[in-house]
Amino acid sequence: MADPSQSNLFHGYVDTAYENLDEHRSTTEYVFITDSGAITWQSKKQLTVALSSTEAEYITLSEVAQEACWLQSLYKELGYEQKHPTEIQSDNKGAIAMAKNPQFHQQAKHIKIKWHSIRQMIKCSKVSAISCHGNQQTADILTKALPHPKHKQHVSEMGITTI
Repeated sequence: MADPSQSNLFHGYVDTAYENLDEHRSTTEYVFITDSGAITWQSKKQLTVALSSTEAEYITLSEVAQEACWLQSLYKELGYEQKHPTEIQSDNKGAIAMAKNPQFHQQAKHIKIKWHSIRQMIKCSKVSAISCHGNQQTADILTKALPHPKHKQHVSEMGITTI
């Protein structure tokens, strides 16, 4: 387990596969990683139909922020407190902007209120939404088929090894 004096014990990567053809619902994918590998991950259909890829990514950020808070509580119970906001890395700058700044009211007023909880979590310094480039997006491995070098890179980042 990570050294308790460390400030960030874990961080997350999120991605969204926008709108499948059958139900028009997007898929949320995330992975949380420590220095020794993946500790939790998921790929699931969203409950709501999103009107844009940015909205779908915003919903994903909110869901993943809730998972980050749960992980913080779990780690704290185990005696390892995350001292700084948990970093959640996303490749969608629009979703990050909506999460950080409520000035985007016009674009977000139709979104269910529960998804706006991410704003409070950022304001209270529980999580931080960080932009990352597509080639650094470890959650891509849960979203789509990747070229072998990229797949190998993300598998390694998740701490998965072959036996």
